[in-house]
Amino acid sequence: MGTIEDVKAQLDIVETVRGYVPALKKVGRSWKAPCPFHSERTPSFIVEPERGTWHCFGSCSTGGDVIGFVQRIEHLEFRDALQMCAQRAGVELRQPSARERQEREVHERLLRANEAAAVYFQAALTGPAGAKALAYAEQRGLDQGARDIWQIGYAPDDWRGLVEHLLARGFTEADLREAGLGIDGDRGMYDRFRDRLMYPTRDARGRMIGFGARALSPDQEPKYLNTPQTPLFDKSGSLYGIDRAGEEARRSDRMVVVEGYMDVIACHQAGIRNVVASMGTSITEKQMTLLQRYTQKVRLMLDGDAAGSAAMLRGIGVVASTSGQETVATHDWRGLISYQYQSKADIRVVVLPPGEDPDSLVRSDPERLKALLEGAKPVADHLFAAIEADMDASNPQSRSQAVETLAPTVSGIVDPVVRAHYVQRLARLGQVEERTVLALLSRGSRPAAVPSQAEVTRMAKAVAVVPDGEMQLLQLLLLRDDARDAGLELDADVFEDSTNRRLYDAWLEVDDLEAHALDLDEDVAERLGTVQASAVGAWDPAAIEMKHIRPRVEEIAKRLRLRRAQSRLIPVAVAQATAVLEARRADTTPAAELEELQTELAAMDAQGRVLVRRAAGARVETTSYSEETVSSGPGVGGNGVEGAHDSDI
Repeated sequence: MGTIEDVKAQLDIVETVRGYVPALKKVGRSWKAPCPFHSERTPSFIVEPERGTWHCFGSCSTGGDVIGFVQRIEHLEFRDALQMCAQRAGVELRQPSARERQEREVHERLLRANEAAAVYFQAALTGPAGAKALAYAEQRGLDQGARDIWQIGYAPDDWRGLVEHLLARGFTEADLREAGLGIDGDRGMYDRFRDRLMYPTRDARGRMIGFGARALSPDQEPKYLNTPQTPLFDKSGSLYGIDRAGEEARRSDRMVVVEGYMDVIACHQAGIRNVVASMGTSITEKQMTLLQRYTQKVRLMLDGDAAGSAAMLRGIGVVASTSGQETVATHDWRGLISYQYQSKADIRVVVLPPGEDPDSLVRSDPERLKALLEGAKPVADHLFAAIEADMDASNPQSRSQAVETLAPTVSGIVDPVVRAHYVQRLARLGQVEERTVLALLSRGSRPAAVPSQAEVTRMAKAVAVVPDGEMQLLQLLLLRDDARDAGLELDADVFEDSTNRRLYDAWLEVDDLEAHALDLDEDVAERLGTVQASAVGAWDPAAIEMKHIRPRVEEIAKRLRLRRAQSRLIPVAVAQATAVLEARRADTTPAAELEELQTELAAMDAQGRVLVRRAAGARVETTSYSEETVSSGPGVGGNGVEGAHDSDI
């Protein structure tokens, strides 16, 4: 099994970066290009192949290794970026579990089934049964080149044509069912797609994940039929054409989103290649997340007839509110700092002339379409215009509903001048004073005040619920291989925190826990990351000499046990002290009973002092808790234990 260093060693950082930044050019021993993470004219993005690093010396002022680059440009979590890089490098990070192997095999079979189905559909389009479909495709402007590039096909008007074709090639009915190609009926499985023009759909990695199918007969319902939800296909998280538009979107720093398959194909034929389709009337949050892997500048191209529909407005609202946010510090009228969120994406709307869609307009007047794209309006302007057009200005309830609908959009604007403009516009729309609008915005999205240092400290303590001693013990076990023998002798009950105990149990089962991090429960994996990240500063397990590791493990475990015993003893001692105090106040307790209580209290006090000294690293020799002899512990010089620091536990 490989490590992270193996992945970085096998992956050429120059070739990886050039896959996303084609403008990368060699300059001496380095490579240089405009930064892909921000707009600039003078290149400030440098790749150092000898060091395996990249850095932006412009406004980003950040850098990292090849995994960090992929993580940033693909908008991935570190784990997902690492897996992607490992797959590209051909490095197996760990042996997959039985369930993972089974899932991978199923996915591969479904992908092969989809590819085989696409070939079947393509052949049917040019066969005798596909004459009507071929004529329709050519009428729509799909020439031979476009049909080949997009793999356009035809599903024959046959109940079992595809099913029998794939079964004869070794696929099972279970494969067809899971791929969404076949449906179980009373007389057996039959084809899902029949007498339809087929648009194969690929994911960002170019894998065939499903199909879109257009009806060819006017009585067919629905007009468009998609592959159902499968292990490969999720309509709400897929974009038609993303495999072909992604690179161009990165290069132009802009992605255009249309509705239909033909809209995408027609735009690509006209040379506008940064276009994808949402395959529906509105874009979803998942699709917006996918778009932001390529650019923060999104243009929604809407048919003039549907631009003001409720479904379209809801979709635009989703895009505006979930397009990714960043925290921005602002000042209120009192001069106090507060935090607000603003969208990181630049989302604009293009409304086409009535009766036009992207397919028809780009074929009749491509330059006009490009001009409309350049003049795209901000989302807020489109929403204001669409909602105002549908509002009854004479009806207070209608005005109130319009203001409530637009308030979240205005609330997300941080720029004070721009925000004031839309506040005024919203007040005019609702026929109310500006202070009414400001009160509404304040109620819906009140900025959070910056916490004081005392509040920060208090919150940090509240979050840090893991005892320091347990954390240090886990760090020794996880970060020092030479601590394993001592760790194997520990009792799991030394960990009071249940997540720590489960992490320790996982450590017992495997030698290299980091390599099996993907197998851990989410909370245990998160704790593993916390343990690894917090071993810095004054406490550094890597700095402890090997000969002190075992004593250190044993000493921390002993202190944790003593602390637990002490925590159990304190309540009992308090109860005894209370009983003595009450007896003295009552002055009716027999002398013998009072003396017995005082003796017990003294013994508990002595026991407590012994536990405290033991926890501090002192060696205590005692025959009873009333007669103890204390000697100084060996300290750092003896066993590497900083015995005088109670903060360790």
